[in-house]
Amino acid sequence: MNLDKLQEKIDSANVIEELIMLSNQVLGKSSDNVKNIIEMFIIRSYSMGKKNMVKNPGE
Repeated sequence: MNLDKLQEKIDSANVIEELIMLSNQVLGKSSDNVKNIIEMFIIRSYSMGKKNMVKNPGE
């Protein structure tokens, strides 16, 4: 997959599930462990972003 197209798809994702599905498409036949690790990173990043929004609601 072209990295520019991948970046566009990531930027246009509206929900975390879209990012998880996209990562599964990109990783294809990679091991389940790799897919699980990527999913954990996505979910953790989302949760950190939510916490930061609560700490800095005006930004």
